[in-house]
Amino acid sequence: MGKFSDNIRKKLSGNYIEPERVIEFACGNCLDIFTFTYQDVFLKSTGDIEFVPEPECPRCGAIEELVFSHSGQEEIELMLTMGQIRKE
Repeated sequence: MGKFSDNIRKKLSGNYIEPERVIEFACGNCLDIFTFTYQDVFLKSTGDIEFVPEPECPRCGAIEELVFSHSGQEEIELMLTMGQIRKE
């Protein structure tokens, strides 16, 4: 069977566990490292990665100064190589 039907079967079996949608960011403004929970992530045509909702530092509220932490960068690279980030 195909990948699509395998995914449906897993979801309907009751044993399916939704992957955790979290990524770790570092704030260049206040130097805080935090875990961000997102609903969706996709790769824009410009090559930028977009999160829904947009990440914001819980400590200082910054949005422009955010970068992936070391573990966040590794997670994004893994997601990209596994095809888990859809294209816009």
